[in-house]
Amino acid sequence: MIMEELKILNEFNAFSVIVRLLLAIVLGALLGIERERKQRPAGIRTYTLVCLGAALAAVTNVYICTLYPGTDPSRIPAQIVSGIGFLGAGTILVTKVHQVKGLTTAAGLWCCAAVGIAVGAGFYYGAIIAGVMVVISLRVFSYVDRNFIKYNKYMNFYTEYNSKRFIRELISFAKKSGYQVLDLEITRDSDNTYFATFQLKITNPELRTLVLASVQGLPDCTLAEEV
Repeated sequence: MIMEELKILNEFNAFSVIVRLLLAIVLGALLGIERERKQRPAGIRTYTLVCLGAALAAVTNVYICTLYPGTDPSRIPAQIVSGIGFLGAGTILVTKVHQVKGLTTAAGLWCCAAVGIAVGAGFYYGAIIAGVMVVISLRVFSYVDRNFIKYNKYMNFYTEYNSKRFIRELISFAKKSGYQVLDLEITRDSDNTYFATFQLKITNPELRTLVLASVQGLPDCTLAEEV
């Protein structure tokens, strides 16, 4: 790639350091824009700082190696790869309906750090290609994921009800319809309200809306949502 062929960018000097850090800001911002657009916990500022910080750490490692020949050039980047997991873990949430959110954001942060390391190490075309591929992956697979649900026979439910009769009616409804109730979990709070999460294996994915309405219409059901 052209950037790798420029000697001034491959050498360790003030100009190459500035270029690497600026490129890290640009790539980090591009990754963050996609997450910001979807109102995710980590947006453009978080991604930019992660990418810039990783690039600076990689540049610092290169600087140390120039001062002390024989120093391990992968020591600091290796710590970034493992350490960024703690930041990513902070974006993962388990909701009251047992739904996990934030995994994509956490994975994106990890990739963003890797892109920053590549930039800081002077691996320009690898960082640019990876950054573009991450953005494309988030956009394309988000579309695929939305359309895949049309063919998914499994429906995950969160329900609230005020009588045990709801569960009996749910099981009866599933048997009559030829469905399967899976992973049923029931909890109860102090004011005699019951909560249940479960999965229904239905026969026709095109009936998802009708199935949801049927569960909502079961006796004593106060809330039913597909999650």
